[in-house]
Amino acid sequence: MVAEDNTSLLGAIRDTLELDGYRVCGVTNGLQALEAFSHFRPQVIVTDVAMPEMDGFELYRQVRRESLGMAIPFVFISVRDMAQAVKQVASNHSAHFLRKPFGPEELLEAVRKFLG
Repeated sequence: MVAEDNTSLLGAIRDTLELDGYRVCGVTNGLQALEAFSHFRPQVIVTDVAMPEMDGFELYRQVRRESLGMAIPFVFISVRDMAQAVKQVASNHSAHFLRKPFGPEELLEAVRKFLG
């Protein structure tokens, strides 16, 4: 699943992942992602940190409350310095951070880290 409020970037991420063989559910905010999570059950969630309605960290916390969401890896993306992000999920080894702008290979490397 990809949650990104910039629809151009959402499309680029979706295209990159689909061209690599992944099935992608794309949404534009954290609330939509949480709703889609109950139906889609993704193997990895790529999420922007700053989004309207619900940010990426709140989405992370909400998904982790679900028993099926405990093991789902997250790839956080942001234009901001990632030091604060690292602190928020530092104890979790199933999280990766990408700073915008990033290239297709960086994205695929992050996703492959969890899915092989």
